[in-house]
Amino acid sequence: MTATHHDPPHEEYPAHFEPAHGPTWKLLFGAGLVRGGWMGAAGFVFGMLLVLVLRWWWSWEPYWNTEVILAVGGMVTAPIGFLAGIGSFDYWLYYISGRPTRPEDHSGHGAHTWKDYFRVNTDHKVIGIQYLVTTFVFFTIAGLMAMFFRAELAQPGLQFVDSQTFNGLVSVHATLMIFLFVIPAFAGLANFAVPLMLGAPDMAFPRLNALSFWLLPIAGTMFVASFLAPGGAFGAGWTGYAPLSEGQPLGQTFFNMGVQWAGASSIMTALNFLVTIITMRAPGMTFWRMPLLVWANFTTSLLVVIATPFIAGSQFFVMFDRIMHTSFFTPDGGGYVLGYQHIFWFYSHPAVYIMMLPGFGIVSEVISSMSRKPIFGYRLMALSLLGILVLGFSVWAHHMFVAGMADWLRVPMMITTLLIAIPTGIKVFSWTATLWRGRIHLTTPMLFALGFVTMFVIGGLSGIYLGSVPIDIAASDTYFIVAHIHYVLFGGSVFTIFAGVYYWFPKMTGRLYDERLGKLHFWLTFVSFNATFFPMHYVGLRGMPRRVSDYDSAFGDLNFAITISSFVLGASFVVFVYNIITSWVRGPIAESNPWRAHTLEWQVSSPPPIFNFDEIPQVVGGPYEYGVPGARHAVMSPAKEAKEAQEVHA
Repeated sequence: MTATHHDPPHEEYPAHFEPAHGPTWKLLFGAGLVRGGWMGAAGFVFGMLLVLVLRWWWSWEPYWNTEVILAVGGMVTAPIGFLAGIGSFDYWLYYISGRPTRPEDHSGHGAHTWKDYFRVNTDHKVIGIQYLVTTFVFFTIAGLMAMFFRAELAQPGLQFVDSQTFNGLVSVHATLMIFLFVIPAFAGLANFAVPLMLGAPDMAFPRLNALSFWLLPIAGTMFVASFLAPGGAFGAGWTGYAPLSEGQPLGQTFFNMGVQWAGASSIMTALNFLVTIITMRAPGMTFWRMPLLVWANFTTSLLVVIATPFIAGSQFFVMFDRIMHTSFFTPDGGGYVLGYQHIFWFYSHPAVYIMMLPGFGIVSEVISSMSRKPIFGYRLMALSLLGILVLGFSVWAHHMFVAGMADWLRVPMMITTLLIAIPTGIKVFSWTATLWRGRIHLTTPMLFALGFVTMFVIGGLSGIYLGSVPIDIAASDTYFIVAHIHYVLFGGSVFTIFAGVYYWFPKMTGRLYDERLGKLHFWLTFVSFNATFFPMHYVGLRGMPRRVSDYDSAFGDLNFAITISSFVLGASFVVFVYNIITSWVRGPIAESNPWRAHTLEWQVSSPPPIFNFDEIPQVVGGPYEYGVPGARHAVMSPAKEAKEAQEVHA
C-alpha cells in the first residue's frame, strides 16, 4: 500500500529562474523578503502622501493626523507593498497585464532547502509548516506577555507596570493566542494533512493558499507593534468593547486593522478548504469515507465563511467612530452601544467552535489510531459536527446576560446554550467508547488527546454553569470566567494542537521525535496547567475580578501559587521546542507509517512526494476499520486491485 517517493525529473520541474542581471539585481528586485522590505516602506510613504494630499484637497484641519496616516499608510498600503514585494501577486499580475500565457514550471512549489520556507511557496505541505512555525513564534510572544502580567499579579499592589500597560499585556496576549495561534495553528495542521487525507495533489487554489499564510505575520506584527504607539498598546481586551475601545490610545487602531488581516487570512483559507474537500477527493472517497479531521475542517470552514465578516464589520465601525467621528457605537452621537456586542459575539461564539472543531478531528484520528479500534459512531460524530455548526449561531447572547440586553432574550439563549452540549457530549461518549477495550498505546499524541478529553470536560461543565442565567450573573467578570475559557481553549485547543504536531511530526519531517521528552512535556504541561487555572474557579467565585492589575490582599497567597505554576507551564514549552528542533535536525529516520494508521497520508513516504502521490489512490473503504480482516481504506494500485479490494471489503 505504500507509494514510493520519486523525485521529479529536472526538465519537468526546473529549478528557480535565475535573472540575467546578476545576484545584486536579483536580491533587490527579485521576489523575496528584501524586495518586500523596500516595497513595504515605499507603500507606507505612498499611503502617507495620499492621506496628506487628500486632507489638503478637502481642506481638513490639521493636514497631519498620525492615526489616519498610520491606519492608511502603515496598515493598508505598507502591507500591500510588502505582499507585492515578496511575490504574492507576481503570477496574477502577469496575466492581468495581458502578457502571453506561460507554462507552469512549478518553481515555487515544494521545499528543496530550508530557504524555501522563507518565500512564497505553493506547496500545501510547506505552507502548513510555515503556518505552524509562525504561530508558535507568536505563541511564545503571547506566553511571555502572560508571564509578565502574572508576575504583576503575584502580590497585591502595583509592582512592575501601570494599569494601562497591564491591560495592554492582557489584551495583546489574548489577541495573539486567539487570532495568531489557535485558529491559524489548526489551519496549518489541516493544510498539511487534509489534501493528503483526500488523496489530492494539493489544495484547490495553491497561490491563494500561500497568500493566506503571508497575511498572518502582517496581522501579528500589528498587534505586537501596538506597544510602540503613543499611549501604549490597546487595552480594551481581545473583545475590544465599544465605547471603551473608542477612548483607547492609538494602539487600538492596530487592533482594529490587525483583525482585518487575520480575518481575511481565515476566509481565504476556509474557502480553499471547502473547494478542496468538495471537488478534489480521490476516486471512491465519498463523504462517508472521509476521515473525521476532514469533516471537522469542512464544518469549521463553513463557520469561518459565514461568521468572520461580522467581526470585520464591527472593527471597521469602531475605527470609523475613532477616525471619522461617526456614531455607530458612540452613545453621545446616538450610537447603539450594545450593537457592538451583538455583532462581535455573533462571530466570536462561533469562533469558539472554530477553535475547537479541528481539535475534535485531531483527537478522533489520534484516539482511533492509538487504540487500534474503529471510531465508535462515526456517522453520528460527523453529524454532531454539523449540529454544532448550526447551533453555534444561536447562542451568542449568553455572553451578554449582564450587559443590559432585553430580558426576554435571556431564556432562549440559555436554552440553546445548554442544547449545544448535546452534540459535544456525543463526541465525548464516542471517544470513551472507542477507548473501551482498545489496544491503547500511550504515546505522546495519545497522552495529549486523553488530556484534552479530561480538560475539555471540566471546561464544558463550567460552561454549563455559565450558560445558566443566575450563575452567570454571579460569576460574570470574575476569574471563574478566566478559568473556564482556559480549560476550553488551552486544555482543549492547545492540547489538541500539541497532539497533532506530535502525531504528524514524522510525516512532516521524515524524523522521529524523542518520546521521553514528549512525555515529559505532557506531564509538565498537564500538572502545571491544572495548578495554574483550577484555583481560579475558587478565587473567581470568591469575588476576584478579572482584567484588573490590583486585588484584595485576601487573594494574595493563591495568586502567588498561581503565578509560580504559570512559570512552570511556560518552562514546559521549552521542552517541546528543544525536542522538535533537535529531532527535526538529527532525529531517527521515520518510516512511512510509524503509527500503522489507515488514513491516506500514512500510505506515502515520509515526507510525502512533491505532489503527494505517485499514482492516484483508489479509496475502497472507511478510514478507521482497525481489526476488520481484509479491510483497506485505499489502494495505490491499478483498477483491478481496487476492484478486488472492494469485493473483499464487501
